Amino acid sequence: MQLRMKTAVLAFSLLPAAAQAQPLDRLPASFISVFEQEAQPKQPPVVPKQPDPKLPDPKLPDPKTPSPVDRLLPPEFGRLTEAGGFAARSYNENFDGDNIGGFYRRTVVVGYDPVTVPTGFTQQIVGTTQRQVGTTPRVIGFNRTIVISQEGGSGGSGQPIVITTPVVVQDPVFVLDPVIATTQTTGTVYVPRTAQVLLPAASRYSGIQITDNDSPRPTDRLYFGYQFYSNAGYSLNPDTGGSDVQRQMAGFEYTLLDGDASIGMRLPYIQQYGPVGYASQTVGDLSVLFKYAFYNDLETGNLASAGLVVTTPTGGGGGDVILLDGSAAPHSTLFQPWLGFVRMFDAGYVQGITNLIVPTDSRDPTVYGASLGVGYFAYQNPTGILTGVIPRAEVHLRTPFNQRDPNGLVYFPDQVNVNGGLTLRFGRTALNAGVSVPVVGPRPWAVEAMSFLNVSF
Repeated sequence: MQLRMKTAVLAFSLLPAAAQAQPLDRLPASFISVFEQEAQPKQPPVVPKQPDPKLPDPKLPDPKTPSPVDRLLPPEFGRLTEAGGFAARSYNENFDGDNIGGFYRRTVVVGYDPVTVPTGFTQQIVGTTQRQVGTTPRVIGFNRTIVISQEGGSGGSGQPIVITTPVVVQDPVFVLDPVIATTQTTGTVYVPRTAQVLLPAASRYSGIQITDNDSPRPTDRLYFGYQFYSNAGYSLNPDTGGSDVQRQMAGFEYTLLDGDASIGMRLPYIQQYGPVGYASQTVGDLSVLFKYAFYNDLETGNLASAGLVVTTPTGGGGGDVILLDGSAAPHSTLFQPWLGFVRMFDAGYVQGITNLIVPTDSRDPTVYGASLGVGYFAYQNPTGILTGVIPRAEVHLRTPFNQRDPNGLVYFPDQVNVNGGLTLRFGRTALNAGVSVPVVGPRPWAVEAMSFLNVSF
């Protein structure tokens, strides 16, 4: 008995301090058996302390405290994937966009001038003239001649003989000829007045930017947009003015690879108003968009992605857009590689895109673009009808590598455009409204107003 007791005391003395501080229920079972039997008197078993039901368990998170992802994105903003993570969804709102496209030098009708021209002749009788056309005999009397026969003549008796002869005169015969006056008639015709102008062609470089109602993040959505450009080209044509342009655009985007990639299409429809003979209604070029997020943190919403936009020359206004030299305006296939990022914060985000538009026809401009946008979740209510209010601001840089001469047939000016807008969210539906103003001259247009409807699925 004493030997076993000594052994237990020796083992206890060799335990580390951390082990000594542990409660008995965490010591090895063999040691507890020896200790209870030999080293200590019998004691009642230790009952673990029960947590106070009025206090939250310190080991479990407070269910009322949302996680960072929950704070940024209520469930209405996205959906879970089969793997359990969040699919591509609107952690951030889309860019609104800005670009109206290149300008093409053309001869257009800017008005009509009245001109008086002869249209024919009229004749009018203004009097008569008398003209003799012959004579008419007329008896005006008779002449009597007495002839005395000679005596001795046969049967003569010497008596006088009277011979009567008529006296005839010739009366002239006249006719009246009319006097006709011939008068030239004239009329007014309107001759077109032409001018050389630089104005956008509606079917060119329209609705193609990756920043046109889009973002670096792959999403599942259907969308429709409306944009109005006021007085496009007015600073390039001070004598003739500019052209108003309206554009509607419909499209879709569908995610692949568990939300890390997407494919989409968009098609614009454009109405242009301006000088006579220049106004048009045109279906624009179809664009096909590809995205891939090579870095996609579903917990924070941070993302880096790359993609390609291919714009096909399927729109109207092909060969009928005639340049000043009589040639048809170029209508290229456009390849647009791009890189983008999204950085999320507790109540806001920053996103950026850089892109390069490369045409297949060298007469079209090659354009470099860079865009930066910020947004702030000013209001969020996942259970209400209005689930979010997000004010936004953007700046867009567009600079061409060629076609920089304003006297050329094709011209693309340097652009710096500043946008401001607001997004209202209603569950999976987002309604954007904003304006864009160029701040570098020559200003391609005066002001752009825009609105977009995005429906996530």
